[in-house]
Amino acid sequence: MPEHERRAIFGLMVGNEGKTRIAIYENYTDAGFDPDKDMLQAYGMGVERGKNVVPQWRMGGGRMVVDWDLKPNLGGLYAAGVIGGAGGCAGASATGRYAGRKAADYAQTAGDSAIDRKQVEEEKTRVYAPLKQKGDIGWKELHAGICRIMQDYCGEYKGDETLKMGLRWLSSIRESEATRTQIRNPHELARTLECLVRLTVGEMIMHASLARKASSKALGFKRLDHPEADQAEWNKFVTIRLENGEVKAGELPLNYWLLPPYAPTYKENYEQHCGL
Repeated sequence: MPEHERRAIFGLMVGNEGKTRIAIYENYTDAGFDPDKDMLQAYGMGVERGKNVVPQWRMGGGRMVVDWDLKPNLGGLYAAGVIGGAGGCAGASATGRYAGRKAADYAQTAGDSAIDRKQVEEEKTRVYAPLKQKGDIGWKELHAGICRIMQDYCGEYKGDETLKMGLRWLSSIRESEATRTQIRNPHELARTLECLVRLTVGEMIMHASLARKASSKALGFKRLDHPEADQAEWNKFVTIRLENGEVKAGELPLNYWLLPPYAPTYKENYEQHCGL
């Protein structure tokens, strides 16, 4: 970066922009920061020269992997509206009716299941844990912090370094701010739990973005470290799963539902699974 731009950012913008003068400019200078030698992370990773681009993170491409019965790999669970290619109200309505019918068929033959009391107690502990916290921040602040991390580290432009930094920040929020939320009523408890889900979803998006080593103009996915539009890299689904507490990335062919163990045509699969 040219010297005049570095000086404009650190000496002019950061040095005169409200709270940043003390929080960043003075503290960094006192600590020995030198803008001619040291790197300063720029906020808002979605700014192109000559254009105003709002930093954003996309989650529309993520879906659950299911079979022809709309069943994932967890027995007894059926998915609707969150599967590949089923976007919008029409997709949600059609898959909802189909998944509901399959779930009803399963319920008629599944029989009674033993309740796992250990699992129930663990979930109750997780859900009610925020009530025992000595909170000093609200769920709105927690939500805003998660959004800001996603904007800064998983925005318009992505890269291995920033995505990994984002994961570290989300982990920090989970260990710190998420344990200090203030709960005064059931509404705030529900909103706090929602924030914790968003925290997990953010981690999923970042892990999936790390696994996709290519850019795509059509899909609005820009990797600074992989600017080439590698078609071979895009002609597949990237999958992630949690295995023994560790996130594992994988891949599936774009037409996996027409490959073994499934039939090779839509008509055959439809006839086999729709009970016609």
